[in-house]
Amino acid sequence: MSGCHQQNTPPAHEPALAASTPKVQPLCERLNELMQNINNQSQISELNQVNHSIKQCLAHMTLAEKTQLIYASTTMYQRFLATERNPEQQQAFEQYAVNNSTNPTLHQQYVASFNPRDRYLIEHQGEAFYELYDAGDGTIMYRRQPKYLLELFAPELPKAEQIFLETLAKQNQNPIFSNGNLDLPWSELSQRAQFWQNYVAQYPNSSFIDDAQRLKFKYAEFLFHGSRNSLISEHYLGETDISPEALLEIKQLAAQNPTVLGQQAQKFLQFMMLSPAERDQSIPFELSPSEQRATQRDVIQTHKQLDIYMKLFDPLALDGTHITRDCLIDAICITHTGKVTNSLIGPTQY
Repeated sequence: MSGCHQQNTPPAHEPALAASTPKVQPLCERLNELMQNINNQSQISELNQVNHSIKQCLAHMTLAEKTQLIYASTTMYQRFLATERNPEQQQAFEQYAVNNSTNPTLHQQYVASFNPRDRYLIEHQGEAFYELYDAGDGTIMYRRQPKYLLELFAPELPKAEQIFLETLAKQNQNPIFSNGNLDLPWSELSQRAQFWQNYVAQYPNSSFIDDAQRLKFKYAEFLFHGSRNSLISEHYLGETDISPEALLEIKQLAAQNPTVLGQQAQKFLQFMMLSPAERDQSIPFELSPSEQRATQRDVIQTHKQLDIYMKLFDPLALDGTHITRDCLIDAICITHTGKVTNSLIGPTQY
């Protein structure tokens, strides 16, 4: 997992949508309209029919059109799965989800309080690439299953994009959190961090390069910090102050990996040997006013000093158009929206 395949070249002949066969062309010309018509009143049969049309049209699209269609299909599913609930319905939904997330049989005790759309979606989950999903961090939602993009889109994409979808679909098949804590061994976090570092280096022209950058940064953060509820350390003062499992992986990276990640691991080991006074002298840093008022201000300062020392930062955060996207739920990174647009949109807008 820590490496990538060789850079591919796109198929030599990738005809544009207008060059599709006479039989398919009318359908493909209406595909945008068909997708826009899917909403939270649509039936499973309608969604499945649109997905069938997508599969028919993909072979006749350019890579840019296919990529645009991936993001449009994401907003289509968000519209389909959108549900408005009153407080009683929300409580019934959460109780059902917590008690039955691994057993999707609809229990009669909740039916009377369910929103009708929830009742329909739960009864039919698994029939159109969606499911009720507990992210393990307190978030319970409907999600499009990662295998949707893997099965419908990946076969029609160049190798770089195929590798991205295949890898992220596999990584996000199950949640990485449990009760708010990271639920992966540190060896797996290290492998994922290395994979996304290698992917970014090897496929700089991938259609999903920005998402790959997000994943590279996210898994490096997990590796060196843990998560909010499962920190590997608060103050990083010597080996005994670091989670043994995390420290073992970081030491291995520092010893055998001459990459950027390996160099960051070396800097991590150097940082934990510095006293707070030495850190303040060599890594001057000022917290924001809100951070200074935080009860964990010392922890925040230490973590930020470590990131500065390791040169660990989100490269996309320097971009004024940067948006926060969830890279841990689907086969691409997505933006959770309360109000979803009804038009074909690209990744910079979505």
